[in-house]
Amino acid sequence: MSRRVVAVGTRTQLFVDDFLIAESEGVSERLHAMTRLPAPVLQAAAPWERPAVGGLWGALNALYDADEGRFRMWYQSLGAFPALPPADPGYQCYVESPDGLHWERPNLGLFDYDGSTANNVIGASSRGYGPAHGMLDCAAMAADEPPEVRFKAVGCEARDAEGRITHGVSFSPDGVHWRPYEGNPVLSGHQRGDASSAAMLQFGPTPEGPADFPRARYAIFPKMHVEIGQQSHDVPWRRRCWAVCTSVDEAGGVPFTKWTEPMLVLTPDQRDDDMAVERLEGARPLLLRQHPDDYRCEFYGLVVWRSGDTFLGMLWVYDAAFELSRIGGGSEYAIVEVQLIASRNLIQWQRVGNRQPVIARGTPGTFDSHMIFYHSRPLVVGDEWWVYYVGFNEGHAAKALYDEALRERYWAEIRAGRRHFPAIGLAKVRRDGFVSRDAGAAGGTLTTRLMQPGGSGLEVNATVAPGGALTVAVQDEQGRNLPGFGAGDCTAVTGDSLRHAVRWGERRGDDRWAERPVRLRFHLRDASLYGFRWGDGD
Repeated sequence: MSRRVVAVGTRTQLFVDDFLIAESEGVSERLHAMTRLPAPVLQAAAPWERPAVGGLWGALNALYDADEGRFRMWYQSLGAFPALPPADPGYQCYVESPDGLHWERPNLGLFDYDGSTANNVIGASSRGYGPAHGMLDCAAMAADEPPEVRFKAVGCEARDAEGRITHGVSFSPDGVHWRPYEGNPVLSGHQRGDASSAAMLQFGPTPEGPADFPRARYAIFPKMHVEIGQQSHDVPWRRRCWAVCTSVDEAGGVPFTKWTEPMLVLTPDQRDDDMAVERLEGARPLLLRQHPDDYRCEFYGLVVWRSGDTFLGMLWVYDAAFELSRIGGGSEYAIVEVQLIASRNLIQWQRVGNRQPVIARGTPGTFDSHMIFYHSRPLVVGDEWWVYYVGFNEGHAAKALYDEALRERYWAEIRAGRRHFPAIGLAKVRRDGFVSRDAGAAGGTLTTRLMQPGGSGLEVNATVAPGGALTVAVQDEQGRNLPGFGAGDCTAVTGDSLRHAVRWGERRGDDRWAERPVRLRFHLRDASLYGFRWGDGD
């Protein structure tokens, strides 16, 4: 076992990867996919959303304030779908809800629509401005950043004079009134994509985490186009991939405006292509067009957030079914689902759960049967994580395939209720509960690496079935149980809680643990272990 000590403090430690696991026997890894609500929670209804001909889409962002008991969400109206020339304009919109299920459109008084400002429109949709995908609420940085930059967003702007794609940032004090940064663009380059997202890497202005953890406050993930593999006529595919760059703080400078050069970190591989073939073959009844020579996987979108000492990401896995160049168009007809990834440093990423979907497409006929798109990062709501997303029951770029007959059939199915416009759905999962380490009736053990705790007590996030048990031994550097803290001394954990307080008889722990490295050895029987946290032993 490794003798290197990992400083974990009092931060949440997850088992989404194997980083903290030194030994494991009789324990398996299990991915917990999110549970989708069967119907949308928000659909086009207001006149500026054109409910008779259009739907709702991204960039989708959502927040929840537990103190105020208020949900907030940002989205865009789509216009006619499939689009009819001339294209209808889209609008950036804002809604609020007391429960996350029933939404109200406040009259913001900001935008004139059809002679009135009594609407929830923030502004007309435009690239590089306003609450773009991956918008951040940086309230945790309030002690060190001016209030006018509390809300931050990054978006694609346009090509510059040299043909490079550019990205700009925007700021807002309240999430409603936005202004673009006067020094835009902040990034530019060739082979960049038309999307980017942002992540907050620290829990406050002072860096917190292990010594080899990123010190930057923020990251941007720009989409890249990379030549990977070849088409049947020996022309390389230019696939959507993802890069990362981190913020550079300058004394007296505006935060979120200076960045390192992007580094390519996420590209599809041969296994992704093989799995794309399997998924597309299984989805044949849904597809308008397909061509096996065009089958491949790309990464269309990415949203990243930090949980404890782990960065988690929800990756939009894009299965291209038909190359539109075959009929004189651009882009691809594709279906999209969401998979989970994890990293400790933003550079090396692990594909969690054997690349199975963490938000799967819906069944045929549902509003999200073809694409899970434009999802928010998870919101902490009680003991759950909630993710809002846009569901489509048409594939990517489907409108390019519609001839007059298909268009007539589409609208007939809309009128009959068999088809749906894009709408916003909700998926839920246990908080910090995407991955568990499970043992059945035969039992199993999991031993961690050496850690430097930040507290004298231990909490575990676990589910124990009736008749099962979870116990913990605290061990020294040589793997010996500390006196009084062996598995036999531990009061068995039972039931289901994110915060089981572990006890050894009457003791919650030992103050000396914060001064010495220790290991944990978990004994599980009919139990699922998601993670743990050191804290107050009183």
